[in-house]
Amino acid sequence: MTTELIGTLFLSEKRKNVLIFLLSGPKDIEEIKIELNVNTSALMTQIKILMDQGLIVYSDNLYSLSVMGDVIVQKMLPLLDMLDTYSENKAYWSDHKLSAIPPSLLERMDELKDCVLVEPELHRLYELPLKFEENLFKSTRIREVSSFFSPTYHSAYLELARKGVEISIIIPASVFNRFSSDYPFLLEEYLSRPNAKFYVYDEPIEMASSVVTDHFFSFSLFNNNGVYHNHSMMSFSPSSIRWGEDLFQYYLERSVEMKLENLNKC
Repeated sequence: MTTELIGTLFLSEKRKNVLIFLLSGPKDIEEIKIELNVNTSALMTQIKILMDQGLIVYSDNLYSLSVMGDVIVQKMLPLLDMLDTYSENKAYWSDHKLSAIPPSLLERMDELKDCVLVEPELHRLYELPLKFEENLFKSTRIREVSSFFSPTYHSAYLELARKGVEISIIIPASVFNRFSSDYPFLLEEYLSRPNAKFYVYDEPIEMASSVVTDHFFSFSLFNNNGVYHNHSMMSFSPSSIRWGEDLFQYYLERSVEMKLENLNKC
């Protein structure tokens, strides 16, 4: 019975679409036909299967989800979103270290909708990918978690900080120490600005970087063999931005803010 029900839910796009459409409330046959762009004969075949499984009911010329059908479809949606997220970038998820993502957020990867891989153009291999840079400069708030030091990033961030953009950066202690020794004046200018904050995370950061703004979310993971290549996985969906905010918050709660008076102690 379980196998039959799973087949009913997942082995037909028409059945799946009927169920999802009925989540918004009872519909007559014409509304369903228009929404799904199918003819009556094909639709009624699928509706009969769904009714036989007790997932939808018919009353007063309207089709609606049964009580249990509603519960099942509500539970089905996150799985469908997770499968879409995985299938859209299956090669990336398979080739990169997902263990770097906290378990609580790994379970919510269905929220990472419409991610696209962005890589730098050949003539600017060691610079920020153009799509990333263009959208970065449209942002009014930037929050980054990074495992490495990049003069290119920090030069861009300082330029934005001078324009009043709110910037918060979390880096490991070793990276902060290098920054403070190699670029003391740059770091001092950062820390002197009320809209720019640095935090130190005492443990290794296992992912390359994560950047979330009011405009987009972007992240870069290491390959399974530990190699990093210059790239960004970017998404502009609200759910992805929320996911990125929660990732930043995870690291923020485990980090210590650095202030100007801390510099001589590092």
